[in-house]
Amino acid sequence: MTLPAPATAAAGRLADAPPADLRRLLVFRAHGAARLLLGCRARLEDIEGAVGAGQAEVAVLMAYELVQLSLSVRGLRTEGELTYGRDEAGFDPFAGVPAEEAEAGLALAAEGWSVVTESGGTEAPGEEWLERLRAHLRDTEALLGYPEPLPDVRSGSGLMKGFKLARTWEPLLRRVGLPDLLPDAWTRRAD
Repeated sequence: MTLPAPATAAAGRLADAPPADLRRLLVFRAHGAARLLLGCRARLEDIEGAVGAGQAEVAVLMAYELVQLSLSVRGLRTEGELTYGRDEAGFDPFAGVPAEEAEAGLALAAEGWSVVTESGGTEAPGEEWLERLRAHLRDTEALLGYPEPLPDVRSGSGLMKGFKLARTWEPLLRRVGLPDLLPDAWTRRAD
């Protein structure tokens, strides 16, 4: 399998590392995609709104969450934690991620403070920072090796494509004893 060319050399280094085994590859591609679709993209929308409203604290805090979650996807390729426990102190978003990648990601998130507070009402600096955050996510998504971009599950057609992606992975995950891709509440009947 050939992965799409990453936008940065750092992402290229991560792409060169082969998955440790089949189960690790399944976790990386399936659960990594779910984290990007359900977590990272929602945070990016929050950041975009905060930058537009001049809310520096919200933008930076959400950028830290976005970068940590994105890095946790990258780490799934080697040794990252499968279960993402939001707000759990025991979850290590940097497991399996080279130190320079973690440092670069956190520095990118931190840049938001000066960009939002010192932009003087102009949109250009904020948009440049947002584009670098988007590039960070594109690099992470490229590592997953899908032939086309992941769907936007917040759109009508994207939601159905997201469910199709989940249905594709569920039998394989179940067969090797890995956790389901979707939260239990989404798949069990209420009646």
